[in-house]
Amino acid sequence: MNFLQLAQRVYQEGGISGNIASVQNQSGEALRVVNWVKSAYNEIMNDQGMVWNFLHPSVVVQLVPGQGEYTFEDFSLPAGVQWDTRSMRVAVAANLADETHLLSMRFPEFRDYWLFSSRRTVQSRPLNVSVDFSTHLRVAPIPDQAYHLVMEYQIMPPQLLDDEDVPVLPDRFQMAIVWKALRHYGMFESAPEVAGRAEHEYKTIMQHLYNDQSPEVIVGGPMC
Repeated sequence: MNFLQLAQRVYQEGGISGNIASVQNQSGEALRVVNWVKSAYNEIMNDQGMVWNFLHPSVVVQLVPGQGEYTFEDFSLPAGVQWDTRSMRVAVAANLADETHLLSMRFPEFRDYWLFSSRRTVQSRPLNVSVDFSTHLRVAPIPDQAYHLVMEYQIMPPQLLDDEDVPVLPDRFQMAIVWKALRHYGMFESAPEVAGRAEHEYKTIMQHLYNDQSPEVIVGGPMC
């Protein structure tokens, strides 16, 4: 569903009188519904600290020979906000047949080892990767050729602004936005039956979302 369809679904599920033909230039009840849909979307995106699996796309980009520091814009990834250094591998072959893992390092250790003395300028196949305090990706040794970098990264979901804007939430979970928005409506209108139904439906679909799209929790072995 796009932004307008989400707002229309709130009208439908809430039994709200009238209809809404656009999310633009609204006032009164329609404006409140539009804002509740926006708020619901943002609240769901921010749940779990924005670590939803669907916010972590995979990509293959190319490193630049002689360059060891990169921004998201360098890879034409303007929506990126964080690097997943644990997922990174490099390869020379375009089919990635020779890829090897990059070992992630905390930046203080990376800085003290690779950004020190003659190691600053060593060029070879990259072995380590880190994220500095400016959220720039650092690889070392500096690549001596245009290696393919395979990785995952976290994106900043775009806001819902226009009628045709589509949330990044997978289709099968988009009703969570509707139910969350409808809960806001029910609370505003002091309609406990609407708020209660919306809360029940919201919790049900969010449980499916948690099960399907939350990152895997890895537990360490026993202490002894």
